[in-house]
Amino acid sequence: MAQAAGYTFNADTVDGTTVRDVAGYFLPGTIVGSAVLVAARYGDGLNCTGGALHVVVRPPRAGEDFYPLNTDGGLSVAAWVQLNDTTAAPRCIASATSSSTLNWAVYASNSGGNVEARIAGATYSTSSSIRDGLEHHVLVVYDATPGTDTVTIAVDGVEVLSVNATAAFTYSATEVVMEAGRNTLTGTEALNGIIDDLRWWNDPVEETYWPTLIAAEQVDHQLAIYPFDHDTADDFGRFGRDLTVAPSASFTTGLYGRALVSAAAAAGATGAINFPDCDRLALSGWLRLDTAPTGTAAPVLAINDALGNGRVRVVVNTARTVTATWTTIDDGTVSVTSTATLTVGQWTRFLFAINPTYVQVRLEDAQETVNIGDGVPHVTPAIDGLDTLYIGGDATAGGQVSYDYLTFTKNFLAEVTSGYWSGAPVATPYRPENVARGIYHFNENAGTLVDDKSPSGNDLTLTGAGSWITGVQGSALGSNGTGPGASRTTLTWPASPPGWAFSAWVKCRASSSGARFLVLRNSSSEVAHAGILDGVFWVRLFGASGTTGILSSARGPIAAETWTQVAASCDQKAIRFFLDGKPFTIEPYSVGALLQPTELNVGGDNPDSSVADVDDLRLFDSPISAANVRWLHQNPGQYYDAAPATFAAWGVPL
Repeated sequence: MAQAAGYTFNADTVDGTTVRDVAGYFLPGTIVGSAVLVAARYGDGLNCTGGALHVVVRPPRAGEDFYPLNTDGGLSVAAWVQLNDTTAAPRCIASATSSSTLNWAVYASNSGGNVEARIAGATYSTSSSIRDGLEHHVLVVYDATPGTDTVTIAVDGVEVLSVNATAAFTYSATEVVMEAGRNTLTGTEALNGIIDDLRWWNDPVEETYWPTLIAAEQVDHQLAIYPFDHDTADDFGRFGRDLTVAPSASFTTGLYGRALVSAAAAAGATGAINFPDCDRLALSGWLRLDTAPTGTAAPVLAINDALGNGRVRVVVNTARTVTATWTTIDDGTVSVTSTATLTVGQWTRFLFAINPTYVQVRLEDAQETVNIGDGVPHVTPAIDGLDTLYIGGDATAGGQVSYDYLTFTKNFLAEVTSGYWSGAPVATPYRPENVARGIYHFNENAGTLVDDKSPSGNDLTLTGAGSWITGVQGSALGSNGTGPGASRTTLTWPASPPGWAFSAWVKCRASSSGARFLVLRNSSSEVAHAGILDGVFWVRLFGASGTTGILSSARGPIAAETWTQVAASCDQKAIRFFLDGKPFTIEPYSVGALLQPTELNVGGDNPDSSVADVDDLRLFDSPISAANVRWLHQNPGQYYDAAPATFAAWGVPL
């Protein structure tokens, strides 16, 4: 099954009103109307009482196809739903329209109070009700693969309806609008309930897979994104699969900012990626052949297993065609060669892909495929051992090529729409909304007042242990180790915060006892601590039912006497840790509701023998995203205008 789109509603996927598509097709949704985030099945969900998640799917270019608009296999829609009341009325979970036609709609309740689906003008009603205020999983499947199309509805993994379809399902050749939370054609029939883990396929989801849908939240299919925009090979996806740039490599102007250039001596960048086993994998981006190979083919990309054996290898042949070779689990080595050729000095869109049936190479609009084995789809993963990545070459040589916006997607992009390739497919760093509980740039450099640039007005006062020193940008808060450098004993903070997050630049002294550079508490209990211990960044949160204890990872070292950006974000399900703008670990959070602080100490505790200087501190009572953290890392000392600009897009013009 090729998942066409997927939406979760947590800090790594929701930024302002934009919701990222985790299926990897770059179909972002927009939260519109009165819909708001609330606690749900997996972290946050979308409470739709009239508002909705709004998604627009543009039509493909002439001669191209695209999964959400392809109905050859059928349709499947699934979500977790919890209704806010017991009203028996039409209450729409999700729906899609094209050309003023309601193509499909899934209802948590019809006028009689039962689960229902409407597909291509036909209505399929069940006798099952989910109006009990509990969470329920609803799945609707339209199967177009048998001789007679069928419609199946399952609730909590149990089939409640299976009938022959009475109307053929298809989209018109125009854009499709999908909304979750109401009837998108009329803007009515509001769900008045909470949606989480929404998934959309253009295939029938077979009963064998239903337990998997219910057992866990959908995975993020965007395995890695390499934009090369900061003259690095850092991964701008959520998993932090950064690569090391070879000494022989360089950077140049690309299509969207900067690009990586590999020489003949070695691949331009390499590193451990440890991708999961994949039934589908797509490598997409832009490639420029800088020097045509002579005599033998030139390697331009490779993925090896832990023992150095090739699993994926892409070469440019002397004829300037491209061959991609995949070493599969069950069917040995399979290769496919393009008929189109690369032009020296010219950027070319490419796609190298594998699915359970065949492998594919595509240059611009020309694509070739070769079946895997007998061409019968695999139920198990098609490829494994994806451990080490080489961009611009392989383990032995470089290919003299340049890359821009290279992406790895655990999905199959059969014929990528113009929307995917018309812009840089990456979530660019952007600043958090100005809803912080504290923004301190410490650029006063005199006096005892530390101004809070947030609307909360939580100004700090320097203590006897505090001083002004040179910081990352302007001045910073210094601390001599006899207590916090600055503090406050009253705070404007909600009683039931939806989350907790902070970002700061810190410079810690070498000390066996470590250092606490951030402490929040109230009159009766601790609330949050952050610091360094045994050379690594740590956080300890306190909830209504206890404490997380000290959480840290060897992947988060802080060098002594070195300005380092640290950040952490908690959505009351997990705590995400960041170092210098990059995520490095996720730890579980299970100690109940977060607490309300009334006291803040910065640069140490009261009293405290440790020493840590602090610059550019931001405090939030809600989670922030990885994109927010990247922006904060790239913009130290920057604070907000009175009316901050709103985030308008994910950087992908659709």
